[in-house]
Amino acid sequence: MINEKKFIYLMSTLALFFVILYIGMNYIISGKNINITNFFIMSFNIIFLLIISIILFSTIISYVVLKDKKVNKNIIKLNLKIVNIIYPFIIFISRLFKISKNEIRKVYVDLNNKYIYANKYNFKPEDIMLLTPHCIQKSFCKHKVTNDIENCKQCGKCNVGDLLKLKEKYNVKAYVATGGTLARRIIIENKPKAVIAIACERDLTSGIQDVSKLPVLGVFNKRPNGPCFNTEMDILEVEKAINFFLGGN
Repeated sequence: MINEKKFIYLMSTLALFFVILYIGMNYIISGKNINITNFFIMSFNIIFLLIISIILFSTIISYVVLKDKKVNKNIIKLNLKIVNIIYPFIIFISRLFKISKNEIRKVYVDLNNKYIYANKYNFKPEDIMLLTPHCIQKSFCKHKVTNDIENCKQCGKCNVGDLLKLKEKYNVKAYVATGGTLARRIIIENKPKAVIAIACERDLTSGIQDVSKLPVLGVFNKRPNGPCFNTEMDILEVEKAINFFLGGN
């Protein structure tokens, strides 16, 4: 909830920035003897008022969606596109207020997930891909699962075995990637119709943005040992996502 409030606060701040800029520019134009055509002034006002209106619209919709209120899926989709456009500005403002990027990324992924869950899908199991970073595997494990997850011996010491069980139970595809580049290559080569990605806030955000044409559900990993080392996942949340894409809405 705290992250959501900060996200809405930053969006409101961005809208306020454009309001101040709009007022300031109009003051300069009207207060100085500047030879500017009426067409330019009118165009300037329309563009700035439109930008301000769009940001305010997105702020309100984001707030309502994050509060789990019912919103038309097309409006959520439109809002997500707006958020994608203004996202770099939100990150920039978050630095000024010393707000962690991960807090903003988490809300971004939540907005994406809420849009995906607002839709209905009925994919075949082989069209669904589970994708997780290699840090889910214990560092002391000698079995290389990045080449083939079937190499996992299911000793129960990490979640790779759980992922393999889900793969076998639902007949979906499952891959362990060493990084973002390999993850993108896996998606390009296998051409899934839906992706369930397990990763940190940063990787989920960049991954969702990179494959924006695919429905992606992001599942945050758990990092009891710090980032990128012996991470864990909520296997029930992953299974919920699989059932959703299979049509079990």
